[in-house]
Amino acid sequence: MGANVSGMTFFVDFERIRRHGGYVYWYDLIDLLKPDKDGDTSYKGYRQGDYKLFRYKYLNSSFHQKPMGRGTGVTVTPKNPEWKYPNPNSVKEVVLKSVCSK
Repeated sequence: MGANVSGMTFFVDFERIRRHGGYVYWYDLIDLLKPDKDGDTSYKGYRQGDYKLFRYKYLNSSFHQKPMGRGTGVTVTPKNPEWKYPNPNSVKEVVLKSVCSK
């Protein structure tokens, strides 16, 4: 999908994008160039996008110490996920535009 200046590479599973009730749902993966402060080198997630108001929220995330989401991950599912708006010209904006246009 793309990369940002800090060395993160973003992937989207375009085959599994779904639309329901005015929203779009997708799976993504972020691969890091170097481990983060917790030792994780990749993140996988399930996201919900609102293509009318152009916002998204994290429904589920897992954090992995191996690249490309391999190995056992620590999963986090927020009770009340909050809507977020992507920053202009960010990878998250590009991802949201891409999944909303599919």
